[in-house]
Amino acid sequence: MIATGKQTAFTMIELVLVIVLLGILSISFAKILSQSVSGYIDAKGRNEHSQTAKWVTEVISRSAREALPQSIRTGVSGNLDCVEYLEIVNASSYFNLPANGPVSSFNIVSYDLVFQSGLSAAIMPINAPSVYIGNNVVSPIASIASSGPQQSLITLVAPTVFAQRSPQNRLYILSSPITFCLNNATGLISRYSNYGFSASLAFPPSTGTSEIIGENFWANGNVFNYQSGSLQRSGLLQINFVMQDRNRFPSGTSESFEVFHEVHIRNVP
Repeated sequence: MIATGKQTAFTMIELVLVIVLLGILSISFAKILSQSVSGYIDAKGRNEHSQTAKWVTEVISRSAREALPQSIRTGVSGNLDCVEYLEIVNASSYFNLPANGPVSSFNIVSYDLVFQSGLSAAIMPINAPSVYIGNNVVSPIASIASSGPQQSLITLVAPTVFAQRSPQNRLYILSSPITFCLNNATGLISRYSNYGFSASLAFPPSTGTSEIIGENFWANGNVFNYQSGSLQRSGLLQINFVMQDRNRFPSGTSESFEVFHEVHIRNVP
């Protein structure tokens, strides 16, 4: 006689319940993992945008601090917000400059600078219009050569009648104008250089060199505002824009942050 033992197994209902529970757990873990990944990507994007905004404002502010006094001008045209100024390459003190009449050359205290084409001399800049239209304030330099112990001779391209004299005999050596523009249609901030003087601000300069220094920027009102200096304070350049990924973050959020920065500009001519 063969004895048979009792056999046990899962019922169909138990199998279905297990499958359902495993599906619920899988969906829950997948959602948690997805949120974690999205949070990491969002945090990484915020950090990248923050660093980009910090770097762009630093580039503009460091360059603007070397602006010729009274040469900063700002404007808006269509989607473009721009700021322009003349960049100081070096400075010195002049002497034996005639009190009036045309000047072809004059001596300055020697300084460590190799002459290059495109430099200009500026004496007593009072306001932006006089600087950009060459109203007896800025004159192109033809050459700079040693003329004695601690002295250099500046020869101008053409005789110039400088309108005023600096009380401290101060002379500025300039390069070409510099322009920064934010294109609110594309979100790009570009730097323009190596172009000529213009009586009015160009949006942007049609010649010269351009390079993109940042992206994902939005205008927040006027991006660049300049308050002229006074006897009590320096000039003040205000930079104001919004930083936001135009393609948004993977989580779908549209968060952004505003950047406001002020640059003090020397205003002593």
